[in-house]
Amino acid sequence: MSAPLRALPPAPALLLALALAAPVTAVAQSPAGGVEALPISMVLGIENLELPGGEAMGLAGGTLLFDAGGGWALGPAVYGAVTGQRGGFLVGGIALQRSFALSPGWNLAAQFYAGGGGGGAAPQGSGLMLRPSLTLFHDLTPTLQLGLSASYVSFPSGQIDSGQIGLALAWRSEFLHLRSAGVDAGASSAGASMGLGFDRMAALASVYDFRDDSGRRVGLVGARADRRSSVEGLRWGLEASAAAQGDAAGYMEILGSVSYSVAPAPVAFPDWQLGARGGLGVGGGGAVPTGGGLLGKLSATSEWRFAPGWTLGGEVGGVASATGGFRALQGQLWLATALEPDPDERASGATVRNEWVGAWLHYQDVARVDGSSGSLDLIGLKLNRYLGPNLYVSGQAYSAFAGGAGGFSVGLVGAGLAAQAAEQLRVGAELLVGAAGGGGVQTAGGAVLQGQLWAGYSPVPQHEWRVGVGGVRSFSGALSSPLFELSWARVFELR
Repeated sequence: MSAPLRALPPAPALLLALALAAPVTAVAQSPAGGVEALPISMVLGIENLELPGGEAMGLAGGTLLFDAGGGWALGPAVYGAVTGQRGGFLVGGIALQRSFALSPGWNLAAQFYAGGGGGGAAPQGSGLMLRPSLTLFHDLTPTLQLGLSASYVSFPSGQIDSGQIGLALAWRSEFLHLRSAGVDAGASSAGASMGLGFDRMAALASVYDFRDDSGRRVGLVGARADRRSSVEGLRWGLEASAAAQGDAAGYMEILGSVSYSVAPAPVAFPDWQLGARGGLGVGGGGAVPTGGGLLGKLSATSEWRFAPGWTLGGEVGGVASATGGFRALQGQLWLATALEPDPDERASGATVRNEWVGAWLHYQDVARVDGSSGSLDLIGLKLNRYLGPNLYVSGQAYSAFAGGAGGFSVGLVGAGLAAQAAEQLRVGAELLVGAAGGGGVQTAGGAVLQGQLWAGYSPVPQHEWRVGVGGVRSFSGALSSPLFELSWARVFELR
């Protein structure tokens, strides 16, 4: 270990705030009928890395682990800078964990993480991050654990090598899904939320008007997932956005949020609501002065449910960084589709196909700001939800891990079509828009269009291997490359 163990930064309040912003999953005590309950664990952690020159960087992480049996678990994870000078440092990837029971109420988790990303002008090289760790967990309640971790973070092609201790907070819960399509979803689930409990997904378009002398105005695109709480009008959420217009290509943010809304005229306008939303998370890049990376938002909201399952909303408010001097007014429009029926409609809920997809994406020819060009490899996660037998909507995020562009990331939303070509073979096509930037890649404003054709093979109905070919192009034309993708999808039938 080339760096000494670093103590936890003095920010337990930050850890608890991030915990409160995390999505809470409904737990069924005894799933019935065609419903299966897959154990999951949501882990939030914070630690302090030592960068070259003795520079400290506070790193917060979130991991979602799906039980794979025999003490093994696997799932996506994201890490981001929250203190120091590297706002915009974000890494996404996959974690594999093996848990060992030590005694009643105590267990040891050995984990290996690999991901791609960077940013904040950190010395991350091509962006590949490796993080082995050991965490000692103690049960606080049957579902809540507190842990002490020892980890080692390395960027093999960069200059970051750091060992440290940290704190972790974990929730045990269940991911409810159907054993197969066509079962009685409403009757079998006993009214519980399925999947991760999110009941609404929104596409976002935002504008930041900087409150300094720069006169900068940046347009962003993104997505947010919301879920109801037990309090009428109160929702928890998780959102991510990236710069797509202006002079901030490479800016990205990830926040947990909480909102509250009421119907001011329930008799005359029952589908119109007013409220407020607050958010806390990490962000930076694109020469946006977010300091250590910790961000907060507060907005007034208005939303209108104009059709069953569809809501149009708008927000105005402010966004600011804890350090670095970033302050901006925010305006946002969003369009949301329901992922779950209303509680009083669940007895007749239909089943739909949902996919969690892990992907390796290869861009063949990517122009850099220094005039050079070359290939680029990214690791990514897709979430696909089908609106019918063939049409699906998709949210996707990728970060570079090879190709000399550490810190380059892509966020996309769009739609696709899929069809059954043979018993175990499907084919499809998708088209997405979004934002990309960072890592010295030439994207100009940041807005990109990406499309591909793909073919998938299912050895069993719950798993599908895919290959895809297509292309990516920025709206400015600065980025234009063929692409190849290899991915694996885990299929769940949800309501």
